[in-house]
Amino acid sequence: MAFSTLNRGALVAPLAVAYVIASAGGLSAQAPSTFEIAAASGYGVEDCLAEGGECGRVVADAFCEAHGRGEALKFGLSASGEAAQPQPYYITCGD
Repeated sequence: MAFSTLNRGALVAPLAVAYVIASAGGLSAQAPSTFEIAAASGYGVEDCLAEGGECGRVVADAFCEAHGRGEALKFGLSASGEAAQPQPYYITCGD
């Protein structure tokens, strides 16, 4: 049974918050409100961030909220990282 984008976002948001809390060591701050997330987190968060649509927005907003920030300003695939490694994702949160 396939999940619609809305249902998938509703399922992933709580997982994203749990992921953020459980794996704070896998995150690194690039700037005061920009965070980098490993491409292979294992929680499916990167799938939503890669799509960019509503699912990505839900995950990014939940991530920012979990870090005491405002809603996500932008998110997606990071341009940093080594070519041999999967590219990480980033989320920039408002204040």
